[in-house]
Amino acid sequence: MSHSSKPVFADDWYENRRLRLLAQEAGSGRILDVGYAHLPNSYFTGDHVTGIDLEPPTSAVPYDETIVGDAASLGALWGRRFDSVVVGELIEHLEDPYGFLRGVRDLLDPGGRLVLSTPNPVSFPVVMAEWMRTRSRFYAADHTFYFPPRWVDRMLENCGFRVIRERAVGLWLPPLRIPLCPIGLSYQVVYVAEPVD
Repeated sequence: MSHSSKPVFADDWYENRRLRLLAQEAGSGRILDVGYAHLPNSYFTGDHVTGIDLEPPTSAVPYDETIVGDAASLGALWGRRFDSVVVGELIEHLEDPYGFLRGVRDLLDPGGRLVLSTPNPVSFPVVMAEWMRTRSRFYAADHTFYFPPRWVDRMLENCGFRVIRERAVGLWLPPLRIPLCPIGLSYQVVYVAEPVD
């Protein structure tokens, strides 16, 4: 699964902040970046970084390995294990996010972590777009679901994870970009979770 359609908004500062947060939370070790082709993460510092996407990348990728395969099913990764699995801005595109997250759990080594980001439908810019009933912003045609933060927590718990941290990417109010804000105001949120036995 790739999310190569037109981005919901274009703001390099905001997207780079999200990529840095994902990389910080992924840490070192073996990292899998799922659905990376649209926006590879140049901030990873892992020992071995693998990317999987339905489409090949359109530019050079700073990863040790890239796989063209269905990120939604993860079948190309059968039998492999990773210290961190990063899923940035992908689950909102999937028809079965629960099945996908259970599959991700099977890819993690003991002590491994899932690092996930997804848009927040109760963030300030999305709520404003909803009030104005506009479809020109924050209304991507290829989004299947939108997940409020409390419900991301519940979904992760139902899929065998324990959320250990949530991080706001920031409040995005053009031209203002405020990195420190409550989770509920951040357009994108980064979730860090570990499998539970």
